[in-house]
Amino acid sequence: STPARLWECPLEPSVAIVGMVAALGALCFALSLPRTLLAPVQPLRRATAAPVTLAPVQRTGAAPTMDATTIQLATSALEDPTGIAQAFAFVTFVPQNFWLLIVFAPNWKVTRQVFEPLWPLCIVALFHLFIVVASAGKPPEAGTAPIELFNNLFNPVVVGERGIDVYLELGTYKNFAAEEWTHELVWDLFVGRWIWLEGRRRDIFTSHSVLLTNLIGPPGLLLHVLTVQLYALFRPEPGARWADPEALRTEMEVRRALASDAAAEAEAAADPPQSSQLPGLKLPEFKNPFGS
Repeated sequence: STPARLWECPLEPSVAIVGMVAALGALCFALSLPRTLLAPVQPLRRATAAPVTLAPVQRTGAAPTMDATTIQLATSALEDPTGIAQAFAFVTFVPQNFWLLIVFAPNWKVTRQVFEPLWPLCIVALFHLFIVVASAGKPPEAGTAPIELFNNLFNPVVVGERGIDVYLELGTYKNFAAEEWTHELVWDLFVGRWIWLEGRRRDIFTSHSVLLTNLIGPPGLLLHVLTVQLYALFRPEPGARWADPEALRTEMEVRRALASDAAAEAEAAADPPQSSQLPGLKLPEFKNPFGS
């Protein structure tokens, strides 16, 4: 029997689904914690010798004011009535658990069950689509960037003068920031999955390329191309070199079809067709009843 590949394990696809639900539950629990637990820790400062003057405490009926950071920490994503914050949190945290599968266990049976089908990626893409639909048509006060400001990104004159400043201004609108961030995460996951599938088809190592794709995106794809080229130095077969995957797949399918046709012709030539009449069987002769 052939030895099992690395990380082979006879687990069912339900394990991956349970893991996704558990990750989402952990995310919801973290978001429901008191915001003071998640506040950044301020560094300690040494006390100076300057005298401290204590002002008398004034008790008034006015509520204490909070700065912008405190207000942001006090706002939980689960309390967003539009659902954009919840979708943002899902796309940010839940898929990260499954990046670990294609990086550290690329040949595991559960990894193949999760990432070979396209529907898990489509689920993440649906969350991004929800953010787009929920943001569309809302006024700037609700967090959606004005379309005129967005159009400036495609104006060569504006981009030449202050293109980065325009993008920074767009980022001040929360719905635009949520759409752009989840947009990047979904496409990074798509490219990482494609690199992993390519590596399985070519039988090459891809964990380093997938990890770099998760971290900074396009350089991971370039690293995969370089890896394929390095493998091709030690593999003479045509499939080892870098080529467009679809063109290479078509070329290999044509070769397989030609080989199959040649094998069928050789088999037909070796086995001549037999007569339809059974050997040793003679049909009776019938006389014409009308005579002639």
